[in-house]
Amino acid sequence: MRGVILFLTFILLHGLLHAQVALSPLNVQQRNLLEEDLRRAEEPVVTAFAPYRVSIAFRDDAIDADTKQWQRKEHASWVMRKLRNEHLFQVREGDFVLNGDAAFNLEAARQSDDQGRRRFTNTRGFEFQGAIGERFFFATSFYENQSIFPNYMDSVVSARGDFNAPTDPERGSVPGFGRWKPFNTSDSYDYDYTLGTGYIGYAIGERSFLQFGHDKQFLGYGYRSMLLSDVSSPYPFLRAHMSMLNGKLTYTTTWAVLQGLERVAPVNYNNKEASFRRMGARFSYLHFQPKHWWGIGVFDGSTWHWRDNNHPPSIEYYFPYGLVYFGDGVLNQVTGLNGFIRPAKFIDVYGQYAWNRNSGGVAYQIGVKWQGAPENLTLTIELNGNDQGAYYHDEQNPTLILDEPFGVDPDFEHYYQHNDHGLAHPFLVEMTEFLVRLDYQWRDFFVRSGYHRFNQNPTLVAASTHWFNGELGFIINPRSNAQVVLGHIHRSAERPLPTAAGAINTFNEQYTYLAFRTALFNRYLDF
Repeated sequence: MRGVILFLTFILLHGLLHAQVALSPLNVQQRNLLEEDLRRAEEPVVTAFAPYRVSIAFRDDAIDADTKQWQRKEHASWVMRKLRNEHLFQVREGDFVLNGDAAFNLEAARQSDDQGRRRFTNTRGFEFQGAIGERFFFATSFYENQSIFPNYMDSVVSARGDFNAPTDPERGSVPGFGRWKPFNTSDSYDYDYTLGTGYIGYAIGERSFLQFGHDKQFLGYGYRSMLLSDVSSPYPFLRAHMSMLNGKLTYTTTWAVLQGLERVAPVNYNNKEASFRRMGARFSYLHFQPKHWWGIGVFDGSTWHWRDNNHPPSIEYYFPYGLVYFGDGVLNQVTGLNGFIRPAKFIDVYGQYAWNRNSGGVAYQIGVKWQGAPENLTLTIELNGNDQGAYYHDEQNPTLILDEPFGVDPDFEHYYQHNDHGLAHPFLVEMTEFLVRLDYQWRDFFVRSGYHRFNQNPTLVAASTHWFNGELGFIINPRSNAQVVLGHIHRSAERPLPTAAGAINTFNEQYTYLAFRTALFNRYLDF
């Protein structure tokens, strides 16, 4: 604890500020627009560990998506300003800034389920963010959701829990959200789930800050991360981020509390909401970026046994360093490299390498990103892979061969995960993935498409999946990212038949939808 106090005291005394600040958005669409503007800077701007600090004015200018040939029109009437230019709720009083928006995703599909009901997602909520003076910033959001998913998503969110499973009916969560419950009394797959985030932050110097709250993080330059991703549920954490040498050297460390969907006590009449099993996590990242065109960093992500379900067995958990631990309680230690190089003005080559120091498993990523030519275009080509032990370690059973999802082992402490979803790639067990993603915005119109090919579990039973998504949309308001979208998903999956050697069963699914939504976070359907 003394080491934590000294570390935080040092960065509290570090530097001065000049503008009101906020954190960068995690959703891919706004993130691409922001990073395209940042890549024009001649000084190093570290975007490896998101969210990162930006000024409110710079963030708002970037997501307006202005180009040399077109500037967004500023409307005069109050109704048109709220509809097209401003946040729904907006306060500017001296050094106090507060922005608020209604959040929603009203999505209806062409396809119906087995009972003849049209598939849909109905999301309602809110998001507020703001700043007080030049140092304090904050944000909060809440989303209430009901969905009837496509068939393939049923298999993902109910993989470890079923509406009709009396032994463990609470297992199962929606990727990026949290635990679900059925919203009616039938035996059908009707999902009711929520998402809540919130944090407060204190800016220190030009680039350093403290952040405390309940949210997610992302490490890397690609679409996926093999080290730390936002595909899991939000978790409570304290984060300290320090920038030195005019931004060339940065260090961020996060203390987090994770959970698995296993109760620590039986649920009964007097104990209807017994606590879930918890474990600690530490995410540390040291990044060196001397030039705007290249940077490299070292990551350490460790999960810790939580003694008595409320604290770690070693005080070393609280120290602000990574890589080497001498105390007890480390379960998985995922150490790795993350970096990029910019060989040409519009091209980034990036990659990651992860090694589980406890199990010996590895994961990797290599990707190429074309961005900014023409303006507001991002093309990403990426290859990801991991082996059996990349995100799993069990001292008592080190030779266990796993299958997705999570094999047969019910103990969540053995996995690098939170709420039954991986903290890195969504597939924790032996796979390779090739993906191509295109995002392009012309004025208020955009096109977005993605192709993913997965090859999973070759050690046990090889399975392959082709997933394609295409969207055409119109941006109604860039501040809330309110948009109207017409989209289509095509998925083809090949699975061996267990009753006939060499026989393959192919599952094809189509999902066509129309959505009116505020796309303020990443909603993962690419499985």
